[in-house]
Order: sequence, then structure tokens, then C-alpha cells
Amino acid sequence: MFDESEISKVREEEAQRGRRRQHSSEKEKRRRYRKMAMDSLRRGNKSLYVQILIDLGQKPGSDEFDALMKEFDDYQRGKR
Repeated sequence: MFDESEISKVREEEAQRGRRRQHSSEKEKRRRYRKMAMDSLRRGNKSLYVQILIDLGQKPGSDEFDALMKEFDDYQRGKR
């Protein structure tokens, strides 16, 4: 038999792969973070943008994190 922690881990992994619907509270949290990220991008608040990316699960130094930071920098240069 599997214990409850193993079952929860599998459920979480499946939700991350899109096989199960995520809880509405998780979706709401992600929506709020995305809105905050867009606001920080528009305002040029890099430290808040970085913190939001980390809170959303992006690891500093990963390819995706670096690409998002490049987009932030490009956007800020384009505003000038």
C-alpha cells in the first residue's frame, strides 16, 4: 500500500503536468502573481519581479528564469 504522502506527491505531479485540475485557490494565487508581475514590469520594479518569479517556482539561473529577466530588461530599455 501507498502512504498518504506518496499519493499526495503523485497527485501534485499530475496536476503540474496538466492531468488534473488544480484547485481554484491555486489558480487564483497564480492569477494574482501574474497580475503583480505585469504591474512590476510596467513600473520597472525589478526586485519585485524577481521575487514573484521565484514565488511562482522559477529557479534563479535556470534558462526560463534568465529568459524572463531578459524580457524584463528589454521591456525596460524599450520604454526609455
